[in-house]
Amino acid sequence: MKKFMVGMAVAAALALGAHVAAQRSPVTLNVYSEGDVNVQDLWQKSLIPMYQKANPNVRLNLVFSSHGAGNQSTLDRMAAAQKAGKVSGVDLLEGPVDDAGAAGLMDKLDAKKVPNLTRTDPKVVQRVQGYGVPYRGSSVVLAYDSTKVKNPPRTLPALLDWINKNPGQFTYNTPDTGGSGNAFVTRLLRTGISAKDSDLFETDYDPAMEKQWDKGFATLKALAPKLYGGGQYSKNNVETLQLLGKGAITMGPVWSDMGLSYLKQGLLPDTIKLTQIDPPLYGGASYVGVAKDSPNKAAAYAFLNWLLTPGVQAVVVDRMNGYPGVKLQYMGKDVQAKFGDIAGDFSFGFSSKFGADMNRLWYERVAGTPQPQQR
Repeated sequence: MKKFMVGMAVAAALALGAHVAAQRSPVTLNVYSEGDVNVQDLWQKSLIPMYQKANPNVRLNLVFSSHGAGNQSTLDRMAAAQKAGKVSGVDLLEGPVDDAGAAGLMDKLDAKKVPNLTRTDPKVVQRVQGYGVPYRGSSVVLAYDSTKVKNPPRTLPALLDWINKNPGQFTYNTPDTGGSGNAFVTRLLRTGISAKDSDLFETDYDPAMEKQWDKGFATLKALAPKLYGGGQYSKNNVETLQLLGKGAITMGPVWSDMGLSYLKQGLLPDTIKLTQIDPPLYGGASYVGVAKDSPNKAAAYAFLNWLLTPGVQAVVVDRMNGYPGVKLQYMGKDVQAKFGDIAGDFSFGFSSKFGADMNRLWYERVAGTPQPQQR
């Protein structure tokens, strides 16, 4: 039944996209993307065949960068083309659209160009200054063993209280080895940051402001003896999931897409549940934008609009175990039910410079050791 419903939704999405993106003459869109093999499969096995079937005059040519290794060369190519007054050959870019936009290499998007952009969260779009559409996402959430925890903590104070009352049953990975542990540390440090300075920590840098982290670091230091094994941290995102899977811990922060993927594969027992706390842990979206020098902007806009239709978003959710790029209210009831407890909201992480300082100071002030040079 699920496959049938997704198929019907896809058919509807294809029909919607067909008349919007139809081209009078053949056009090729060069799509530069990045990520792991699952992202590559999403493009090659799902998105590209679906779109080309509905739009036979549009060819999507995927140029894939494994783990983003080719991102800088792509940006350099775009910048060199701009300087020379030539066309770079990049039409659509998934990845660092904000950096490319800041360098004047991306087209600014709005609802006139991509009407379905109105279905996304404006705050998420603004994170990249409007240079891309969010087509999928994930966030760090709280995973717990529902056989041992009937009423999981829903707030940060309640979570800290639970950890203190259940020694050895919680841990997180060191903040420089994975986003799930990093998000937990970031949330604790935010407890001392004034509301007026919150945006500064996300987008700017002033080391003098780091004194506002004192409260959070003190809490993390006091919490250490209550963690798994009397103060042991997991090595990375995966090890937290593994500890949950074998029952060594009862609760821990995990990435939503990784947690859902592990549950789908049976790598976690179905008794492990996911929830979000308030205020939420951080998350983020993956964006696709249009190159400023693309000669095929009309076709690119049409593709992005199609990418945000419910049927296509349902396929993205199914393949990636991630959140849809559009608000949940625009998705089917099955997707709403799947993500209703975790995808309501997420916060944002610190800027890269603040993040680097946070990692270093965590080792000094919490772990009591210098940060390893290589992990």
